[in-house]
Amino acid sequence: MPRNKKYRRIGYLTSIKHFAPISKADEIMDNGDKVVLTNEEFETIRLIDYKGYTQVECSKSMNIARTTVQQLYSDARYKLSLLLLEGSNLYVDGGIIELVNDKELEREVGFEENELYRIRQRRNRGWRNRQFRNSDK
Repeated sequence: MPRNKKYRRIGYLTSIKHFAPISKADEIMDNGDKVVLTNEEFETIRLIDYKGYTQVECSKSMNIARTTVQQLYSDARYKLSLLLLEGSNLYVDGGIIELVNDKELEREVGFEENELYRIRQRRNRGWRNRQFRNSDK
């Protein structure tokens, strides 16, 4: 008998639940493919890519193992690539979640906002440098 899944703590539920590609004539394309991104996968994308957390910080925030975060993150990135490359419709729905205030999560995990700001700035600086190097070619 398998173990029960743990609730994954998330700090944000998006109000946008459907993402679809648009054609040149501003019409929503529907090729019949439907991809569902769970709320846990959405949260890992938000924490790692948007907020600049590491996988370890993300795992502490969501109260799950780092390897679980890694699997959720790779699944989410694959689903986003389907949206971008194949034009699949993407829906954000489902998952075993516990909604917690984002500020409470940061305090509980021990992240200070100033420290997070510095981490994000350092990561963004590296990203901007890579972007400028590629545009010089």
